[in-house]
Amino acid sequence: MMKVSSMTAKIIPTMLTVVLGSTLVLSGCQATKDFIGKRDNGSLEYQQSKKLAPLELPAAQETAPFVPLYPTPNVGANTLKLENEAGKQYQLPQPQRAVAASSAE
Repeated sequence: MMKVSSMTAKIIPTMLTVVLGSTLVLSGCQATKDFIGKRDNGSLEYQQSKKLAPLELPAAQETAPFVPLYPTPNVGANTLKLENEAGKQYQLPQPQRAVAASSAE
């Protein structure tokens, strides 16, 4: 009879630790957002990209005409603020409301 109560005395603290630990991990996801958001994930590296030299084909080679699928206009500097508070990750701008909210009931 002593072994059963001794075993129960070991299981209860273990179960309590597992339950409290999983509660902290699952509820801490939002709390760790600030810490994880400050790391550099490379999502802003495209802004330092450089234009490459055009491909050079052999003179005797015939090629099909190149028609770009999407035109890329030269528009100048980017005016959107794309960094998060830490300036390390791409952050989408907030969406604009397309439909006005009605207050009539």
